Amino acid sequence: MLTRLVALALIVVSGLSAQIPTAAEIDAVMKQLSSITGFQVKRQLPFEMITRDQVNKFLKEQIRHSVKPEEIRAEETTLKKFGFVPPDFDLKKNTIDLLTEQAAAFYDFHRKKLFISDWAARNMRDEALVHELGHALADQNFPIEKYLGKGSDDSEDSLARESVVEGQAEWLMIEYALRQNGRTLADPATANEYLKPDDSSTPDKEYPVFSSAPLYIRRTLMFPYEDGELFQQAVYLKDGKNAFAEVFRKPPATTSQIMHPERYFNNVTATSPDLPKPVHRSKAFVGGSVGELDEQVMLQQYIDVDTAQSLAPKLKGATYRIDESRPKGTTMLIYASEWQDEAAAREYFDAYQKVLHGKWKKMEITTQDADRVAGKADDGYFALTRKGARILSEEGFASPPAGEAPPS
Repeated sequence: MLTRLVALALIVVSGLSAQIPTAAEIDAVMKQLSSITGFQVKRQLPFEMITRDQVNKFLKEQIRHSVKPEEIRAEETTLKKFGFVPPDFDLKKNTIDLLTEQAAAFYDFHRKKLFISDWAARNMRDEALVHELGHALADQNFPIEKYLGKGSDDSEDSLARESVVEGQAEWLMIEYALRQNGRTLADPATANEYLKPDDSSTPDKEYPVFSSAPLYIRRTLMFPYEDGELFQQAVYLKDGKNAFAEVFRKPPATTSQIMHPERYFNNVTATSPDLPKPVHRSKAFVGGSVGELDEQVMLQQYIDVDTAQSLAPKLKGATYRIDESRPKGTTMLIYASEWQDEAAAREYFDAYQKVLHGKWKKMEITTQDADRVAGKADDGYFALTRKGARILSEEGFASPPAGEAPPS
């Protein structure tokens, strides 16, 4: 369900600052990264300093050229219908503010150029330069813009490919530093020490926009870095140096494969449950897939972390569609999910009722039994139904679902 604006964030932002390098230093790092990955250094990398205002202008131009206004509306509507962001959330503004705050250094895959922010020069870290040069080296061997573009029509595929790009650069950043001291992530003890996820929930005063962003925005922004580096580690331990090229030749297809690398190795793909057709006087507005990461965030946001971590991995696949009525323009969410067995589906059926109660202010139930809940909420009429291992949720309708009487 990852939006293209958030995807743009993942492409652009490293979130780290870097020292102003010389051409000789860049060449030296590129050579060492080549020895780690097996990628060839094919050309020198141009770079320049950039101001905060220039970054802001660059981001606005990127969004204007790559994302149409109707696409932004569709993405924002999707996040709101699922309850990931509040009703007044401005996706475009939040994304630009977030990237401007975070983008201390970035590699432009289109122009094949490294940009380093001038305001970040005082608190520099050599590791960030390695991260960006990891991008540049991979791009010289497997054009990243083309690689990312192939997954852009499917949100799960897109985020999985983002995780390859950012996760590999994060992994290289750590491995490069370790090898300067005779260590390596191939050693389990070293990996356990340096590949620990950041579980801190304390707001970071240095990044107020990021700290105040909705959980979904924060989690999808960091997922390619944190989960992606763990995925790269798993592939590296299995395939060694060949792992760096393998993830570009055979990309992962879902967030589930990133979170559970054995599913990538065994080619476990997601199912796509069918959705009912749009009702009379409405048409499809936007749709796509829902992945394990989406479910994890939703369950954490509306229930708790333990439920999210235990239930989300049981998802086999999910799809959604948002229909728009004519001529009023109201929107309806149709969302189907399939689970590993009936027990997991029953668990999710109960959990998703809590999600509905959480994202709506008012909710009046007219029908409730072991496999169906229906009624009316502040978003309109709804029905949640379980059949076997599948769950169907229909939300935001102007009239009661078939067979349901309106609330008295």
